[in-house]
Amino acid sequence: MSENYIYSRPYGEAAFKLAVEDKSIENWSVQLTRLSAIVADSQTIDVLSDPKIDNATSLKFLSSFLDDASNKNFLSFLSLLIETKRIIYMQEISEIFESLKFKYNNIRVVEVESAHEVSADQLDSLTSLLKDKYQSEVKVKLSINKALMAGLKIKSNNEVIDLTIKNRLDQMKQQLII
Repeated sequence: MSENYIYSRPYGEAAFKLAVEDKSIENWSVQLTRLSAIVADSQTIDVLSDPKIDNATSLKFLSSFLDDASNKNFLSFLSLLIETKRIIYMQEISEIFESLKFKYNNIRVVEVESAHEVSADQLDSLTSLLKDKYQSEVKVKLSINKALMAGLKIKSNNEVIDLTIKNRLDQMKQQLII
């Protein structure tokens, strides 16, 4: 875990707690995701870190990108991030918030690596199998990794299911070496 996540975790958890209290988890999610993209821009970082620009101006600048700038708790949270100079961790805060949102809604995030493109029917079938396996809703994040040669590598929480040709060849190699 990187230091950024260590610094960001209390803020991500606090944001989620506030969103639950407000009954506006989805709104917070959208706003945090949007701001994380904006803050990731180097020009935005330059503006926010400029000592000539005060916190109120930074808050006004960032809130201009929000769909709903009327949520007092969100604006207070944003103001706190600016004052404590933690605004640069917005990406990590947003990711922590999203993981807490998925856990709260009993949605399991599953990362699937494939050597080749996966059709919509294959993805639907895989999603259905994973829902049955984990007994919860599943959000599949699919990525292509040509180094796998063929097959799938499935990661969820601390579990890895490696059904790739590369893994099979590595296992055979180890058996031949021993």
